[in-house]
Amino acid sequence: MAIALFLLCLLLVSFSATPYAKTADMAVIAVRFTLVIAVSVLVIREKWRNRDGVSRNPDAGNDWLQWMRRWFTGDT
Repeated sequence: MAIALFLLCLLLVSFSATPYAKTADMAVIAVRFTLVIAVSVLVIREKWRNRDGVSRNPDAGNDWLQWMRRWFTGDT
């Protein structure tokens, strides 16, 4: 039910049906920009760690990504 309400609000905002459409657009753009920066930092960090071309540990630095995957799939 909550997801349906969220999608309905997002649909209304996307059609500029509210006076807050520009504010909502700026908030969504800011969130997206923040996520792009965070992922870019993680990728650059991993590349920097393995800059010599030889990965000492293939799972090094992936603790957070593994945690997210376990959380998403429900593995314990």
